[in-house]
Formats: sequence, C-alpha cells, structure tokens
Amino acid sequence: MRLLWLCNVAPSEVRQAAYGKPGSGWWLDHAFSDLRKTGISMRILYPEEPGRGELDERCGYATFRRPDRHKYDPAMEHFFRQELAAFQPDVIHIWGTEYAHTLAMLRACRAAGLLDRTAVSIQGLCSACARHYTEGIPYPVQRRFTFRDLLRQDNILQQQKKYALRGSMETEALRLTRHIIGRTDWDRAITGQINPKAQYHFCNETLREPFYTGSWQYENCQKHRIFASSCVYPIKGFHYLLEAFAMVLERFPDAALAVPGVSFLNANLKSRLRRDSYHKYLAELAKQYHLEDKITFLGKLTPEEMKEQYLRANVFVLPSTLDNSPNSLGEAMILGTPCVAADVGGVASMLTHGREGLLYPSSEPGMLAYDICRIFSMEEQAETMGRSAARRAIKTHDPQKNLEALLEIYRLLSGKEN
Repeated sequence: MRLLWLCNVAPSEVRQAAYGKPGSGWWLDHAFSDLRKTGISMRILYPEEPGRGELDERCGYATFRRPDRHKYDPAMEHFFRQELAAFQPDVIHIWGTEYAHTLAMLRACRAAGLLDRTAVSIQGLCSACARHYTEGIPYPVQRRFTFRDLLRQDNILQQQKKYALRGSMETEALRLTRHIIGRTDWDRAITGQINPKAQYHFCNETLREPFYTGSWQYENCQKHRIFASSCVYPIKGFHYLLEAFAMVLERFPDAALAVPGVSFLNANLKSRLRRDSYHKYLAELAKQYHLEDKITFLGKLTPEEMKEQYLRANVFVLPSTLDNSPNSLGEAMILGTPCVAADVGGVASMLTHGREGLLYPSSEPGMLAYDICRIFSMEEQAETMGRSAARRAIKTHDPQKNLEALLEIYRLLSGKEN
C-alpha cells in the first residue's frame, strides 16, 4: 500500500532527517512509527521551507511554503496535484481540518478523481472554536489593542475573525470529503451536520510514548498543586481557572498553580511590548486576585517533563471553553492523575463524571473551584478515581488497537487487503 499523509507538523523522525534535530514529540509520532513497522510505503507532506528528501526507500517527504492559516493559496493545489501524480498513492490521509492546505488537497484529490481514497481526521473544528473563542472575556478586553496587537493587527476579536475565516474553508473542505475519521460524539455530530453524506470512521488517537509508563500516587504528589497544560490563547480558558484558583485559595491557602509557557506577569518593558491582549488580561486577573506569587511558569516542556508535572500535581485541570478530545486530558488520565475538566465538545466521550474524573460547566469558575477542592479533600481516595481513569484511557489510547483500526480504514479506502 502507498500511503500519503498531509500533516501540519512533521513527525519527529522526518524532522530529524530533514533538519538534524527531532521535533517536540507530537502525538502523531507514535502512529507514524507503528505504521512504519508494517512495511507500508509512505510519503509525508507538511508546511515548512520548501524541500524534499527520504528517510529510506519506503518513506519520503516534501514540504510546501507555510501559508497564512486564514488565507487560501492556490499554489498549494498545484503542488499537491504534482505530488499526487508523482507518488500515485492508494490512500491519502489528511490530519486536521483547521488549515487551508486541507481544502487545497481535497480540491487536488477531486481533480485527480481520488476523493473516494481520501480521509480527513478531525482534530479541532475552527468553525465551532470561533463561536466560543471570546467566552468569558469582557468586551472592552476583546476589542482593545496592545502594542503587539497593533503591529500585527491581531487583537482578540481579530483572532476570532481569523478562526471564522478558517472555519469557512474548513466547512468547504468537509463538504468535499467523503470519509471522515473521528473519535467523539461531538465531532461526529458537528461533521454530520456539515456533511451528512460523508462516511464516518471511528479511530482513537495514540498518545506520545512516555505516557504509557508511570502511575500517579497521592503520597508522591505536591499537595494542593494544580497543573494546567496551556494558557496560550483564550479558548484554553485559563482566565476561568484564575478566577477559580482565587476561590480555591480561600479554602486551601497553600494551593499552587503550574502551567507550561513563558510568564505573562513579567513587568519589564520588552515583555510588556510583546504581550498580547489576552495575556495582559490574565496578568490583570492575577493582580486583582493577588495570585502573582502563586503561579509557576514552566517554559517549554519535553514529553518527559510534561509527564513529571502530571505526576507531581494533586490535580490536572482542563478549563477549555471548547475542545474535542484533548491529548493533555488523555495523558493525565492514563497516568492516573485526578482530573477536573470542562464539559465541552468531546470531553464527555473520554471521561465519565464522578467515576474517572469530574466534569463541570465551562463558564462556571465557582464549580471549577468546588471540584478542585473536592479532589484536594479526597486525599488518598483520589487514587481510586485515578485508577479508573487510567483503565479507561489505556483502552482509548491502546496503540495496537488504534493501529488496527487505522489500517482497516486504509484497507477500506484502498480496496486492498494489505
């Protein structure tokens, strides 16, 4: 079988071959490595400075110039038509609908008569994200500009508009596709509304390699430490977490909050000039609730370092205003870290409330605070919930079962047994 992947990022093995240094351990690395062991011939396309090369005789790669995410570049279609003609794939697998190159590839596949052999995996859905992007953020904050926002013409409302533009291209792409790969009730519902004629294939995702070993234990965690995986942009809901954290501190004054990334609290001029409106708002909330010395910023973390943070935390919190099946939640669950997550998107397809973790209404920081305190009060008993989560997650993210499901989809699309 000849398999062509279109990705937004290069698998680590490909990046190592192309640039002499590995990637950051993206979740698709595991699936890529497993597929390589089957003997399938693969070609990987991804956005980067234009170039091409080979890992070996069974795997090559090519890159195309990364376009603006919210703008369509017709040159991508031409590039993809050339790649399809040269490689002659039996199956085309497009990872994600969030990017203009997805629409370009589907148009190229339509022109080549290959839509019946093409599948699109759902990651996030920009059209839905646009609707939730500004949730919980005061309108004056949404519309204001920092110096950085003014230079880039990229304040919160403009970011939301860009998501909407990406969503319009995503909707066109989904209407073109005939095969969709998803994993939650939510992504099945949304894609089914957009294109009820497309065939939906269920296939869970496999996590990054380091998370399949290790187990959270109450005696080894830092008591009352909260870990969240991102505060990068509004849809991650970190503003709600800051409000909840202030309430948690009333009951647990020694509570601490840790998050990857660079501090948005830095007061030096250079940092202030680089700060966007969302991070300025987070800094204002932290000051309002006197949280500045209670937040630890962890910088960029390797998968192993992320794993260490899950195991060190007393609770993992996912405060997103929208998510499909966040891998950060899967990573926390498979390690047995007690989890509190916003009941949004496909999250309820991953975790059963009260048995494998706690779900709360995303726009209710008071409920988030209540659930965090509930986990803290469980003490050792939280391990029972964590073990239930780990049992669920190892089934959801079972590498062998997920590989078999993916191969079955490929066989169906190609019409080949092997």
